[in-house]
Amino acid sequence: MTGSRLAKAPIPQSVELRVAQPDEAVTLGNMLHLYLHDLSPFTGSVIERDGRFIYPYLHHYWTAQGKEEGRVPYIILVEGELAGFALKASHSRLDRSALVSNVSEFFVLRRWRGQGVGSLEARALFDRFPGTWEVAQLRANALAHAFWLQVIDDYTHHRFVEHDVNNERWNGFVQTFERSRGA
Repeated sequence: MTGSRLAKAPIPQSVELRVAQPDEAVTLGNMLHLYLHDLSPFTGSVIERDGRFIYPYLHHYWTAQGKEEGRVPYIILVEGELAGFALKASHSRLDRSALVSNVSEFFVLRRWRGQGVGSLEARALFDRFPGTWEVAQLRANALAHAFWLQVIDDYTHHRFVEHDVNNERWNGFVQTFERSRGA
């Protein structure tokens, strides 16, 4: 997929990726609900009795143990407005013993999709953590797979490996690459 097919409009002037604060946990949880709704055709997630999809790991992003596990929550802002989030963790889908930077979850509100916001913020996230990265997509989510292939290919200048995984832990694709300290 070419960049011109993903970017329909110019990138907004003010795009920011910042660490979410503990008092923003509810805000992030609300956006996670929207994200999980978008994913429900691929995951079969069932809505809870209170009308919400639940993400059981969100509280880990503000605990000492979560910080030790390399979990960092981010808020994406466009022109000062909430536009999405990214959750970074340090677990590997390929090797349980490996410590890597992992895009655990990534979401851009529909209003900002197709304008380069996701690509810009994914790159900003990669830039923050040198070392090995993993980015995974569910097999059934072809749009996410195409998005991440383009972003990672552009970011790494074609220096990444894609793994096709189908086991008890994951059914989909995982791209791995190195982000050097001097990049």
